[in-house]
Amino acid sequence: MAIHLLFTIVAAVITFIILLILVRWIGQTQISQSTYFNWVAGACMGNIAANMLASTSIHSIVDGAIQLVAFSAVTIIAAVIAIKSKRFRLVTSGKPVVLIHQGEYILPHLKQTKVNVDLLNQMLREQGYFDYRSIKYAILEPTGSLSVLPVDEQKPREDKISQTENPSAHRRQESEQVK
Repeated sequence: MAIHLLFTIVAAVITFIILLILVRWIGQTQISQSTYFNWVAGACMGNIAANMLASTSIHSIVDGAIQLVAFSAVTIIAAVIAIKSKRFRLVTSGKPVVLIHQGEYILPHLKQTKVNVDLLNQMLREQGYFDYRSIKYAILEPTGSLSVLPVDEQKPREDKISQTENPSAHRRQESEQVK
């Protein structure tokens, strides 16, 4: 029992160290930009690491470590190819999709991306846009984030929202400007 517990602890430490080294080797894009490619690579690495943790022999841990290193190398090679090849990048990462153009929903693009109108409106509100008709372009990026260009080409000002919540602060700002 104690030997099994000790083996499990050693397997966890070895797996953690290998994952830490390999993730640093792969680079920061694995963490900062979660494209389909990055998500699949991370899920596969997690699965291999989980198999290492469930190992009952040194041989299984070594096999898992080799698999992790090989998979990380393939991930890096694919990332380098994606940098050099736009076609490969489109396959692995996808491309931006325009969801709103000139204040109008583009329904075929919404259907293609499986984003419904309610979700799109929620994403717009989270960025401070409450009327889709005031949007020149809303673009769904390959990472899943939404880029918005309003008709007036300005992002909504935060002070407008705070003024509606605290009218006395707005009056103080106006009186200070008059002085």
